[in-house]
Amino acid sequence: MGGISLQVARRHPDLVHSVIFAGGTSFDPSGFYADVTQAQGTMTRDSLDGTVFQKDYARVAPRPEDWHQLVEKTMQPDKNWRGMSSADLRSITAPTLLIIGDADIVRPEHTVEMFRLLGGGVAGDLHGLPRAQLAILPGTTHIGVMHRVEWLESMVTAFTAPERDHKR
Repeated sequence: MGGISLQVARRHPDLVHSVIFAGGTSFDPSGFYADVTQAQGTMTRDSLDGTVFQKDYARVAPRPEDWHQLVEKTMQPDKNWRGMSSADLRSITAPTLLIIGDADIVRPEHTVEMFRLLGGGVAGDLHGLPRAQLAILPGTTHIGVMHRVEWLESMVTAFTAPERDHKR
């Protein structure tokens, strides 16, 4: 979903006020740990059977028997994703908040590179706050990001506050 938001921000900057990309913050496949990429390559429609994801889906889905179709559909974008070039990423002008766990599926240094390409990584006290912000959540996995509700709420609220525009 974060990758989609970046594409929309790049192609339709007039429609995007800001971008928040939480978990798996990568702009190309090289950002993923090698073992994650390998696991993705061997994943099948049955790989998530019995997981909390399937159980949650069965609890709320009108047709729980469509589980395998959902898994197949969500696997397709991952298999076909080629990423975004550095130039395309640099062209995004919307303020962007990148959030990643320190034990996420993407290497932190990749997300830091992404942060810099989006305009972050400057001495804010000298030059003002950049349009990009970065949060690396300690003790947090890819799945664990969604369990950091209090942290996310505080960061997202501060990032989207109207007075933020006046700080730049």
